[in-house]
Amino acid sequence: MNTRTPIVEYKDVTGARFLNVNFNQDYTCFSCSSQTGFLIYNADPLDCKLSKQFSNANACGIGLTCMLYRTNYLALVGGGRRPKYPQNKLVVWDDLQQTESITLGFMSQIQDIFLSRVNIIVVLDSAIEIYTFGSKPRRLVSLLDTCAGASADFVVCQSPRRRSSSANAPAGSDATVMRGILAFPSGRNPGQVQIADLSHLQSSEIQEDTSVQLPTSIIKAHKTPIRRIKLSPNGNMVATCSVQGTIVRIFSTQNGTLLKELRRGLDRADIYEMAWSLRGNRLAVVSDKQTLHIFQISDDDGDNKNKTHMLKDVPLLWKPKYLASTWSMCSRHLDSAVRGKNDINDKAFNNDRCKIGWCHDGEEDSLVLVWRDSGIWEKYVMLERENKVYTVSESLPTGSPPQSGAPKKRWEVVRASWRQL
Repeated sequence: MNTRTPIVEYKDVTGARFLNVNFNQDYTCFSCSSQTGFLIYNADPLDCKLSKQFSNANACGIGLTCMLYRTNYLALVGGGRRPKYPQNKLVVWDDLQQTESITLGFMSQIQDIFLSRVNIIVVLDSAIEIYTFGSKPRRLVSLLDTCAGASADFVVCQSPRRRSSSANAPAGSDATVMRGILAFPSGRNPGQVQIADLSHLQSSEIQEDTSVQLPTSIIKAHKTPIRRIKLSPNGNMVATCSVQGTIVRIFSTQNGTLLKELRRGLDRADIYEMAWSLRGNRLAVVSDKQTLHIFQISDDDGDNKNKTHMLKDVPLLWKPKYLASTWSMCSRHLDSAVRGKNDINDKAFNNDRCKIGWCHDGEEDSLVLVWRDSGIWEKYVMLERENKVYTVSESLPTGSPPQSGAPKKRWEVVRASWRQL
């Protein structure tokens, strides 16, 4: 019987539907933590796949969940008024067997979890631990120091690797290998990002030894502490923002080169969520101002859809930096369903937080937002506007090509549907 009290006192949110919301690795599902257990939903179309309510009323709260794709494994951390587990204990739940398959204990509170079929990454208050995924997890490297309360991200991607030449394999042949890329703020310089390739760790050869070090590359991203980090699905790019929340920078994880600098706004804001599209060509950003911004990252068709200031190319003796900035291709204030349909006041709405997932139905112009406190699911669609005629991008015929002098197309984010969970 687990009777240990939480390390950090839980601050109850009156009327909050969920304690935490988290999408799986490919945005096809999302998990919701509650005061009595957890739920698993299909992202789009919305459908509840699993509802687990623990029977012990004195120990049933789940504060953090992390799915392993669509498998039966789910990482759990206790939370709420009556936590099921201590907040420094990680439990991997096997829903097929209805049992706790893996348990790990730590010296501080667990802030975040990342799962792959090879590794378990646990983000603590000021450190990161990496274990093998198995019935008997083994620590692979010593603690990775990071700044207190910092954000981190982890993706698993495919990468070509040159095969060793042999008589049976033609020279220059390539093989595809799986790589795990981890990004986290530096513990010594909070404005720097460290990138680590976990494929360098050969778990079959490494014994549990706290002296083993993981080689990392360093990116000087911001002058102020980093607030959020998000890796692209292919692991080639990383998006970062600082506590200022005005600028989002895109770097190459291969050589640390600054690829793009994007402006969210002029006022300071807390960017609490960023999400890459599945192809890595767009980035969605949400701040505590509850405004959704979508940036175009790659210009596959040669057309830069992001907005720029009308005075950007005007020669001036002195030009403010923001005049040369790149702004989002479209944005929208997120108050239509959360505040308008549920009589939630402004203060409660501003304190609510959402998670973003890009739809997995072939239309990467669609996003799913799940709100933590209000428990609302929303779907947004990106549309092109030209002469007040709306067409879905690349899914409906657009007629003859625009003639010279025709108005430039503009993009909008339109709420297609919403539901109360």
